[in-house]
Amino acid sequence: MRLFLAPLALAALAACGQGDTAAPPEGETALPPVADSGIDPVDCPGDQQTVFSCRADGGKRIAVCSAGPGKAEYRYGKGAPEIRLTGGQFANVAYSGGGESQIAFDHGDTRYVVFSRMVRTGFDDGGNAPAISDGVVVLKNGAFAALEKCDDIKPIAVQLTLAEQAMPTAGALFTEETARADGGR
Repeated sequence: MRLFLAPLALAALAACGQGDTAAPPEGETALPPVADSGIDPVDCPGDQQTVFSCRADGGKRIAVCSAGPGKAEYRYGKGAPEIRLTGGQFANVAYSGGGESQIAFDHGDTRYVVFSRMVRTGFDDGGNAPAISDGVVVLKNGAFAALEKCDDIKPIAVQLTLAEQAMPTAGALFTEETARADGGR
């Protein structure tokens, strides 16, 4: 079942990105092209701080970069960024035995929620067996559309201090769909 859902999720994620680098919706401005700095264009350049970064299971990169207070940018793609969005909101919550951070970027009726989470899964004599996951959930009109998990050995999880400095903080998490990353649904 999981093998069947993975291609569907990737197709949905790709479909959500269609047009994101074309003309922006009314009221949004187009982003300038990414300069060739010798690093992967999706990763954050040297003059920006990395709030989050990983390679997704489809081989594409996900990054959230900060050029200072109020200047966060979401990047997704392989080679040149397929999706680049500015703005963002940050949310963080503690769990017993873990916690979760989420960063949401909106583009029309699509919301991209980058996340880092750790949840306790062992409550028996074996002790805590944490499930740790990072990735991006895509919501279309508020409903789950896709999940892309990170498959890096060492992703750069959401950096709390940088996220708090780079964008406004929301009072609650943006979605519970991140539970899908650790088999929660």
